Amino acid sequence: MYIYVPKRAHFMSMMKTFPLRPSAHHGITAHEIRSPLAETTYGLRTENACLLVLQSGRGRVLSGAHDMALEAPRFVWLAPGREGALRLSPGSRGELVTLTKGALSRVLPGSAFGDELSQVLAADLSVPLGDQRERVVRRLTELREELGESAPGVEIMAGHMLSMLLIQLWRGVKEGRARPDVATGGLVQGFVQLAGLHLREHWEVGDYAAALGVSRDRLSGAVRRATGRSPQTWLHEALHREAAELLTNSGLQVAQVGFRLGFSDPAYFNRFFKRMEGVPPSRFRRRMAKRSAPSTSYAAWP
Repeated sequence: MYIYVPKRAHFMSMMKTFPLRPSAHHGITAHEIRSPLAETTYGLRTENACLLVLQSGRGRVLSGAHDMALEAPRFVWLAPGREGALRLSPGSRGELVTLTKGALSRVLPGSAFGDELSQVLAADLSVPLGDQRERVVRRLTELREELGESAPGVEIMAGHMLSMLLIQLWRGVKEGRARPDVATGGLVQGFVQLAGLHLREHWEVGDYAAALGVSRDRLSGAVRRATGRSPQTWLHEALHREAAELLTNSGLQVAQVGFRLGFSDPAYFNRFFKRMEGVPPSRFRRRMAKRSAPSTSYAAWP
């Protein structure tokens, strides 16, 4: 089945059909979803992550080959790097939070647990709300209300609330670790969830198939139909995205980036990154630093 995915400019024009009154502060934006009469579409930008609780209704994430079907009640995380749209059916209700990469880095704990949480959040996630439904919805409502205030310390308070929500999502992923929610979330979604947990451990495709209780061929076929890529290619692309993010936005040395991503041999990491990017990691880092350097031309003066 062919699904037409409009271009970004058209997404933004569709968003104007549904005016938003979000609460926002320091890179974090919260919005209450209420679409009683019409289908609603929200634009997704590569520089933002999204946290969605869908209490009722259905939806679909449209992003080229990486489409994802959603059905309430779900707790959904869309990692940064996705360009597209979130389309919700009439009658959908829930809460939607978007946050920039900078905001995400601020709310993650500065500890070994923060590293694990960051690893899980590097992939899209979708888990049932389950028994924690009321608690999660209440926390999201409180976060939206806090962001709408002008009280001192809003950024700190909102950051703590968002940290608790991300930990709640992490718990949901951990609870489904032994056998992800294949029946309701789909085989491919189970694969994506496990990849969020084990990507840096460099699991083989057979390991994922065994954890999901299916054959390697069945998993490969499902992933290829959903994404247009083999599971191995998908995993390599996910590792490449994480490597590019760390090289661009962290002060880690190239070898440290490789170690962080599970490469015990720096030379192997260099070869892997060059094969994926076309240039070695050190050259990629210099290129990205040059792009982000402030302009010194007269045209840049106010």
